[in-house]
Amino acid sequence: KLRCFWCTNSSAMSSPPCHVCGQGQVKYRFPCCRERYCSIVCFRVHQAQPCAGRRDNAKPAKKQRLETDDGTLTDVQLCSLRGHAGLRTALKSERFREVLTQLDSADDRRAALETLLEGDAFFAKFVEHALEAVDFWNQEAA
Repeated sequence: KLRCFWCTNSSAMSSPPCHVCGQGQVKYRFPCCRERYCSIVCFRVHQAQPCAGRRDNAKPAKKQRLETDDGTLTDVQLCSLRGHAGLRTALKSERFREVLTQLDSADDRRAALETLLEGDAFFAKFVEHALEAVDFWNQEAA
């Protein structure tokens, strides 16, 4: 029998503390190093200091390819994700968005993902909608 992962295991993937102050509940990621922070104050503190993970802005951005072999999504697939009714409905749930944030910040994302897929019917349905939106099943056949 499937149980709701959110109700039974809410502390399984707790959010890490803010990278800057170590106290706040993280909500955002720095674009330079992908560390998490909690507020605009912490963002400004981090921005004022040198960061080892800063991206080189002098390098031109690579052109996005229409087809990818490395598993990344194309622009068309991303657009399909944005417009999919099933995904939009799921993302309206604040608790579901929290679970996605916790999944993203888990030390072992693969294990956390597998736990969610096996134990949470709502999350499994969300993944089905995402695969449907990017036409995953037809790509596998091709």
